[in-house]
Amino acid sequence: MVNLTDQKLLRKDIDRWNQWRQYYPENTINLEGINLSNCNLENANLSNCNLEKANLIGSNLRFANLQGANLSYANLIGVNLRLANLRKSFLLNCQLNRANLSETNLMNAHLNQADLSYANLYETELAGAYLYQANLSYAQLVNTHLVKAYLVSVNFSEALIKNADLRWTNLANTNLDQAKIITVLLST
Repeated sequence: MVNLTDQKLLRKDIDRWNQWRQYYPENTINLEGINLSNCNLENANLSNCNLEKANLIGSNLRFANLQGANLSYANLIGVNLRLANLRKSFLLNCQLNRANLSETNLMNAHLNQADLSYANLYETELAGAYLYQANLSYAQLVNTHLVKAYLVSVNFSEALIKNADLRWTNLANTNLDQAKIITVLLST
């Protein structure tokens, strides 16, 4: 469990936070419901942290390590997650609208019912990800890797899907209404 002093450290000194995480890797990090809106968390090691229901609106999480983190029901509107590692993370019912997820690793992540409307998914790694009933309306998926992703009942209305790799992807009941689809790879 993280105490108030440790939470202050996360907000003020990412290098010291990362050192603390390195020296005490066995500590359970429970940041459920924490307000980290508009914080600079670039390079922060938040792997395996519980950030359920956290408020991260407008925060900078560029290069952050969130592998295995629980961000379910978190508010990440307008967050910068460029080049972040969210591999095997849980983002169920998460608010990611207008988020920058370019070059982010979301391999095998769980994004069921997440709102990714207007999100930037340029060169994002979503291989094996679960996006059941996710909202990707108006999102930009350019050079996005979605091999073996589970995209059942996803809303792609008005999205730009360009040079995306959709081989062996489950697209059942997907809404592609007015989506702009340009050169995608599909399995035959």
